[in-house]
Amino acid sequence: FWTGSVVPYTPETNDTASVILGLKFYSDVPGSVTGLRFYKGPDNTGTHVGNLWSSTGTKLATVTFSGETASGWQQAAFSSPVSIAANTTYVISYFAAAGHYADDQNYPWSGLTATPLHVSGSSPGVYAYGSNAVFPTGSWNASNYWVDPVFTSASQPSPSTTSKMFWTSSTIPGTPE
Repeated sequence: FWTGSVVPYTPETNDTASVILGLKFYSDVPGSVTGLRFYKGPDNTGTHVGNLWSSTGTKLATVTFSGETASGWQQAAFSSPVSIAANTTYVISYFAAAGHYADDQNYPWSGLTATPLHVSGSSPGVYAYGSNAVFPTGSWNASNYWVDPVFTSASQPSPSTTSKMFWTSSTIPGTPE
């Protein structure tokens, strides 16, 4: 959904609890989720683990992030792309062991689309406190936790050149400052 130039209004919270943060999404067409991205503030330290889940909480893929920068967008690829069905909700998430995650509340979700990708529901940002194994289902104030799937549609020729995210370089946060 977002490009690397987009920065959250709140790049990190003061919350220091271990938490899983995610995004519910679906695609108009079948394809593959090859990995995920999340926005990291400087105090969001520790080992980050990304997961792709079915809408009912079955873990479909996991990856541990490596080579992270101190802050900004972080990206990791699953060991194998995960095929997803069209018009089916999935959840992409990451584990923030030290908290301090990005959180823009009251995000204007209704205006967000990156066809063929769409967010699922009016408050697609989800979270759960606990360990990496917990499926995130909670929502709070239409929060955007800045978690992004890396997706390639089945009709696209090559994941290396055609990965798609929801936000483009022209996307501007609802509250940029």
